[in-house]
Amino acid sequence: MKDWSIEGMEKSDEYILGDKANIAVIGGGPTGSFFSIFALKMAKMVGKELNITIFEPKDFTKDGPGGCNKCGGIISELLVQTLAVEGINLPDAVVRRGINSYKLHTSQGDTSIATPYFEKTIATVYRGGGPKGMIEQGKESFDKFLLGLAVKEGAVHKPLRIDKIEYKNKKPVLFSQKHEVVEADLVVGAFGVKGGTAKIFEGLGFGYKEPRTVTAAIAEINMGDDIVGRYFGNSIHLFFIPDKNVKFAAMIPKGSYVTLCILGKDINPGTVNDFLGASVVKRVVPDVELDRIECRCLPKMNIGAPVKPFTDRIVMCGDAGSTRLFKDGLSAAYLTGKTAAKTAVFQGVSEQHFRKHYYPVYKSIVIDNAYGKRLYSIIDISRKSNIFTKGMLEVIRKEQQDSHSRKVLSLILWDMFTGNERYKNIFPKIFDVRMNCNLWKEVAKTLVY
Repeated sequence: MKDWSIEGMEKSDEYILGDKANIAVIGGGPTGSFFSIFALKMAKMVGKELNITIFEPKDFTKDGPGGCNKCGGIISELLVQTLAVEGINLPDAVVRRGINSYKLHTSQGDTSIATPYFEKTIATVYRGGGPKGMIEQGKESFDKFLLGLAVKEGAVHKPLRIDKIEYKNKKPVLFSQKHEVVEADLVVGAFGVKGGTAKIFEGLGFGYKEPRTVTAAIAEINMGDDIVGRYFGNSIHLFFIPDKNVKFAAMIPKGSYVTLCILGKDINPGTVNDFLGASVVKRVVPDVELDRIECRCLPKMNIGAPVKPFTDRIVMCGDAGSTRLFKDGLSAAYLTGKTAAKTAVFQGVSEQHFRKHYYPVYKSIVIDNAYGKRLYSIIDISRKSNIFTKGMLEVIRKEQQDSHSRKVLSLILWDMFTGNERYKNIFPKIFDVRMNCNLWKEVAKTLVY
């Protein structure tokens, strides 16, 4: 009979990172940078030196597609505070605008939701150098800032694209343009939703499958400082429009630009133009000349985490693995990156180590997204009903006007769209008796009048 305890112990020893261990991080966005920062800090705590190489071919100093990571660029107030606790304070050069309210626009009217947390502010950032033609002195991209912190901590950044991985001596070996670049003790997949890179890991045969995705539409609109200040101020504008293909849209102020993000189904190159032509949008902002749209793209968004995100010496994090549904992917990047780093440094890099210490956090995001899907289904139903939409708006208005109100519905929407709270913690609030009584009372008034 085999002694499984001894065999397990031997495998654990084999998969414990030693001094000078090589770690290859594929992707230099927030997930890869967070992993590298925390892994290096933790290694120093236990007296180890790690050789971490971040492979990222994109130049985050460039404007337009060359430096962009195709993201709305909203950092939740919770993440801002969490990073501050970690000693990562966002400099003024990174933050494009501080956000203190949301304005909700529907075909039945508009309302505002102010931040319920006076000491906190949402930050809007650019993930690269900004839209085409916009390189500002004194400004820095969020991704460049984080990557710089990782390098300062001791990581090495190489602008190479990894195009092949194969195992030699039970260790993954990385190649770029047919040239071997490193034999790694650990490979961290932090590359986002990119079909080409995902296929490399699928080809390794350990069960990883590229995440299910949906298409979003993002556009950068040059409106000028005066118009942005006059019409947007420090508010993000949310639109629930009666379009079956648009789940919701957001217009996010960033200096002289506004970032437009649209989520829905059947998103195509004409979606942005159609949205800007909608009556609800024209009521809120001035006519937007289409030639003022400096950049536009149709990025993919992860909506389904892979069942098998790790194996011996390989772990997938962030968008390559499990991320938050529709919102606050940066918090998921922080959470998965830090947890993977903690597992690798303090536990080990075998499949068993990741299953025991990394997977519970990974799975918690998957479970939370199930609650998110239910919440978005409810929002979807409500926006399709004029009567229900009117009732919802009236409840929010009254909550915002009454300083002593519990503001339950306002908090539900605020936490959903800022990413400030987990979906599973928001979900029970939809059953609040008093809020539902107020909501159905307003719906009844709408029916009568």
